[in-house]
Amino acid sequence: MASKTELDGAGGPMPAQGKPHGHAYFEQLRRRLRWQLLLVYIVPLLILSAYFHFEYSATLRQGVHNHLKSVAENQRNTVDLFLKERVADLRGAFRSKGLTFPPAPGLMNSVLEELQRGSVTFVDLGMFDPAGTLVSYAGPYPSLTGKDYSGESWFMKLNNQKRDFFISDVYLGFRNKPHFIVALRRAIEGRDWVLRASVDPQLFGAFVASSYLVKDTEAFIINNIGQRQTLSVTATPVREFSRVPVRQPETLTDEVEVAGQKYLRALAWLTENDWALVVRVPRDKAYASLSGARLVMAGIMLVAICAIFVVVLGGTKKMVDKLEATDKGREELRLQLFSAAKLASVGEMASGVAHEINNPLAIIYEEASMMEDIMDPQFQQKFDQDDFRERLGAIKDATLRGRAITSKLMAFARRHDPDPESSDINLLIDRVIDVKDMDFKISNIEVLKDYAEDLPWVEVNRNQMDQVFLNLLNNAKDSMSKGGRITVRTRLEDSWVRIDVEDTGCGMPREVMEKVFFPFFTTKGVGKGTGLGLSISHGIVESFGGRIKLRSKLGVGTTFTIFLPAGAKLKMKTTGTTSIA
Repeated sequence: MASKTELDGAGGPMPAQGKPHGHAYFEQLRRRLRWQLLLVYIVPLLILSAYFHFEYSATLRQGVHNHLKSVAENQRNTVDLFLKERVADLRGAFRSKGLTFPPAPGLMNSVLEELQRGSVTFVDLGMFDPAGTLVSYAGPYPSLTGKDYSGESWFMKLNNQKRDFFISDVYLGFRNKPHFIVALRRAIEGRDWVLRASVDPQLFGAFVASSYLVKDTEAFIINNIGQRQTLSVTATPVREFSRVPVRQPETLTDEVEVAGQKYLRALAWLTENDWALVVRVPRDKAYASLSGARLVMAGIMLVAICAIFVVVLGGTKKMVDKLEATDKGREELRLQLFSAAKLASVGEMASGVAHEINNPLAIIYEEASMMEDIMDPQFQQKFDQDDFRERLGAIKDATLRGRAITSKLMAFARRHDPDPESSDINLLIDRVIDVKDMDFKISNIEVLKDYAEDLPWVEVNRNQMDQVFLNLLNNAKDSMSKGGRITVRTRLEDSWVRIDVEDTGCGMPREVMEKVFFPFFTTKGVGKGTGLGLSISHGIVESFGGRIKLRSKLGVGTTFTIFLPAGAKLKMKTTGTTSIA
């Protein structure tokens, strides 16, 4: 026994035709494509820009830090050299010809003049005997002569250390004025004599701050507890360090906020004294180049994004316009194929319609001939008015019957409903069966209608659904060369309206079923089929959101099943099961 095969048209080889797209659909598609393309192009660009921005910013910051380190180290070396030179100046003064211990009166003044010619930062000069008494002095504070310095911290540190020189922090001392001293110890005849010179802190501070990275940068000296040892124009009384970093050979950099102002700062320890050189620059000034680079990058990004916008907007418009034109052309072709298939279906019905029209035409011809004979004098027939009227009535009835047949055919061929509308599927099927009535009678085919009552209406194009049902009925008729039965059944399954068109024809093999929805595929002879009927029917059903399935068994018959989305509106009750023959 031949096996029964089932094929779902929605998953078969025929691609979905789809519902024709309107202008609003393409506008929505254009907007969606624009946003998607903008995201695809701009988001990676922003990510890359952010990455390079952060990398570039980090590199630039490191470069600024390194530059500030270099400035601090160079200035530290300059200050170290300055202090070494002052110590060397005192060593040279110790070796001055004619210097006696204690020095002769007036000799210290000439030695001081010689030192000031080498550096104007020297303020005064004094010689201390081994007991710590200032025995000779040259400078603006002559009252210091004879003072005992043995209890001063600098004097004690100088005598208690291995190095023969000492540089003090800034302090007031006996003169009660900020200064710091450079003192040198030398053994003369087994006794330690000390030569001390004081340095002007303001001139020293100006020297320290003479090199800078950018405008508003300041450089100053701090001691090991964070106290400033130089003065500058931008000096602030706010404590610079909450905790002074441990002395180390590397130069340190950090960012700090002082009195509400953010600074970039570098610290380098001196070698000649327990001091550190601090170079401090306002953060916004230090990173001014970074701000400029950000503006340039932002400008480039803005130009790039604008260019992307222009390209994407123009490209999507052109592309979607082409898609819309293609869709219109496809829809026009579909309508042309629909019209061609419909005309082919009308042509297939022509033989049956012609036979049906021949019957009333024969009656008209016969009755007219009889009436002509009655009125012909050579036959000498008696005129019977009632008989004449009866024959005229027969002619009239035959004419109306022929006009009804041609009206149904013309209405089917010309009807066009452009938009889907709520429709009663049972009435649509009845309308097509009425057109095929005579063709079925001639072919000895019985049509059995099994309609479900109270079916929801469906949203379809009536003219196109007429074509679908006509194609299915024609295929069913062609499969039954010796007559048979066609059953049309409607049911409600879940939210779908189901229509079965079942025949008792020859059935189909699997290889034919897999191709029936392909355009131009037909099993009929040359000139007897276009191969468009099922292809167009498949597209029409799917354009209304439905699907079509096929079941067939060789030697038993074929069933086409259509599923259409059910609407909310209920139709009027229709008849149950009826039969026409």
